[in-house]
Amino acid sequence: MDDRLFKVKILSSGGDNINLKFPVEFVKRMVKINGLKWLNLKTDVLDADNLAKTVMQALDYNLTGNIVNIKTKNNDLIKINIDEV
Repeated sequence: MDDRLFKVKILSSGGDNINLKFPVEFVKRMVKINGLKWLNLKTDVLDADNLAKTVMQALDYNLTGNIVNIKTKNNDLIKINIDEV
């Protein structure tokens, strides 16, 4: 059993502050089923397939810490971390 948490933090230029936390086992299953579409990240900046591959590699290698930082042209910020519980 994997006790890590997959965390997504979205800070929008409009002032929205979104924090999501999921068990890593759930994320592994969801990424295998349909990539990162279940997160419904709507941006033209990302290649969702490559991001899904990066996330799966980080999960498979049992990495922790900051995995992804994305800053859009609108100054939206998306951070993905994998943290120990």
